[in-house]
Amino acid sequence: MRTTINISDNVIREAETLYETKNRSRAIENAIKDAIRFNKLKKLMLLKSKISFDEDKVKALREEEINEQF
Repeated sequence: MRTTINISDNVIREAETLYETKNRSRAIENAIKDAIRFNKLKKLMLLKSKISFDEDKVKALREEEINEQF
């Protein structure tokens, strides 16, 4: 989807550096995906003491998700 957003040049350059790309769209998309993933994991961690789950399974799923990106 094509959209127009205002992001400071410093933030764009930092994202391009972090994601090792000069493609601004790719850097921004990766940053947004990471922000979404981070917040989902943060919410999941809040549930850790409230529900019972298999931590090894969660770690395996995280590994799969990371491997799917590359």
